[in-house]
Amino acid sequence: MTSDLVPWVVAGGLAIVVVVLVIVLRRTQSFNRAALSDAEVRLDHRTGTLEREHREQTAAADAEHARQLAGAEASRQQALAEAEAGRALARTGMRWEEASQRTILEVCKAAGINGALLTNVVFVPVAQGERDRDRSYAAQLDHVLVFESGHVLVIENKRWNGIVFDGRKPSAVHHAFRNLLDESSLTGSFAIQVRSRRVLDHADDVEHWWQVRVQSGGNAPTRQVRQQARRLQRFLADEDGNGPQWVDSCVFYSGDAAAYVNPEDRSTSTTPTGRSATTAVVTNDNELRGLVTDLARKHAVPNRARTDSVVRQLAGQGAHTITVGTYRLPEA
Repeated sequence: MTSDLVPWVVAGGLAIVVVVLVIVLRRTQSFNRAALSDAEVRLDHRTGTLEREHREQTAAADAEHARQLAGAEASRQQALAEAEAGRALARTGMRWEEASQRTILEVCKAAGINGALLTNVVFVPVAQGERDRDRSYAAQLDHVLVFESGHVLVIENKRWNGIVFDGRKPSAVHHAFRNLLDESSLTGSFAIQVRSRRVLDHADDVEHWWQVRVQSGGNAPTRQVRQQARRLQRFLADEDGNGPQWVDSCVFYSGDAAAYVNPEDRSTSTTPTGRSATTAVVTNDNELRGLVTDLARKHAVPNRARTDSVVRQLAGQGAHTITVGTYRLPEA
C-alpha cells in the first residue's frame, strides 16, 4: 500500500465507524422511544385502573354509607313506632286499672309491704323469635309489684262480672251448671265467664240471655300472665344481668263476679331452679293479701340495688309508679 492510499483508507474507516455509530444511535433512540411509549401505555393503563378502582371504592363506600343511614333511620322510625305503641297502650290501660291499683295499694299497706307498684307496664319483648314475627309488638302488664328484696310479682287484673270458673269445671261446683257447655274439652288451664246479655228481640221487647265465654289453653288468663312474666324476666335480665331470676304471676278477679277458682294453676313449664311454675288465682282482697304476705316472707332479705334497678327500668318504660311502705324511688 502506497503512502498516497493511507489517508483514503483511514478516511474510509472513519466513515464506516461514523455510519455504524449513526445506525447504533438511531436504533438506540428508536428502542428508547419504544420503551418510553410502552412505559407511557403502562402508566396510562395503571392510572386508568387506579381511577376505576377509586371510583368503585368510592361508589361502594357511598352505597354502604347510604345503607347505614337507611338502617339508622329505619331503627329510629321503629323506636318511635314502638314508643308510640307503648304510649297508646298506656293511655288505654290506665283507664281500666285505676280501681285495681287502689285495691292492691291498700292490700300492700295492710300487709306491711315495702317496695313499689308499677301499673300498666309496657315494653318490647327481647326474645328474637317474637321480634322477628312483628317488630312492633309490645307486651302490656296490668300491675307489677316489686318487693324490697327485688322480687317481682306480675298481677293480671280481670274485672269480670257474672259467674267465673277458673280451673274448676262448672259441674264440679254444682250439678245445675253441668249443661252450660261441653266440658270434655276443658283440659289444662281454662277460665269460663257466664254473664247475662240483653237482647232486643223486637222493637219494644227485651230478652236476657246467658252468654258463656271460654278461654282455654294459651288464651287462659293464668297461661297468659305466666307468659308475660317470662317475657318480663327476660327483659329485665337483658337490660341488667343482675335482674331477677324468676318472676311470680297472679290472676286477680277484682270484678263483682261470683268466682269459683283453684287457688293455684300449675303448668308443665319450670323455673330456672327446676320446680314447676305456678300462677296464683285470687278473687278478693284477703286472698291477695295472703299471697303478697307469703311472698314477702319467702323473699325477706332486702336488696336495694336490685329493687332500684328493676324499678328504674320499668319506670323508664313509662309505667305509673307508686312507692309502697318505706321504699323511696331511686334518684335519676
